[in-house]
Amino acid sequence: MRPSRRPAVIRGFAAASTATFVALAAHVTAGGAMPGPLGILVPWMLSLMVCVLLAGRRLSALRLSISVLVSQFLFHVLFVLGMLTPAGVTGGHVHGAPLQLPETTGLTVQVIADGGMWIGHAAAALLTILALHRGERMLLGLRDLAVQAVRWLRSRLDDATPVARPRATAPRCASRAAERLPAAPFLSLLRGRAPPLHPAI
Repeated sequence: MRPSRRPAVIRGFAAASTATFVALAAHVTAGGAMPGPLGILVPWMLSLMVCVLLAGRRLSALRLSISVLVSQFLFHVLFVLGMLTPAGVTGGHVHGAPLQLPETTGLTVQVIADGGMWIGHAAAALLTILALHRGERMLLGLRDLAVQAVRWLRSRLDDATPVARPRATAPRCASRAAERLPAAPFLSLLRGRAPPLHPAI
């Protein structure tokens, strides 16, 4: 995965997962039946693809809203997957054996939603958009605050740490050699260097 696509994938995964979870909670709260595993997994995978495609490098309220609304619609349409039970109506047969005819009234009731269900999904979508948008801004703010705190602490530690300065000391070998040299030759060189006793006129 390229580093430039990593924020989009993370943002799309968070949006799809949060939207699917909130849609499931709103659907059950509004009186709908609990969908099966397939009815949760398929909408989540489709929502993940849509959210990753719509997610950009920067946070956008418009793209986030479209992702959440698509996720809500996919969940509402596909929640019936995995929850269909074999039900039928017994009918007559020429040989006297009962014939099972598929019953479609339950499926029609499940697919066609009333106004309360749509209101619940709309409220769930709005809540998801606000939570994701504000949550990402809050996480970005916490990240910037942590970076500034680390920089301030590092600067304080650098100021408080004493710097050991080397002492300017003469080499011991040179000082010892100077102490061992006799002073007589130097004094003999200085003899006769004094100014004359009688200045010349």
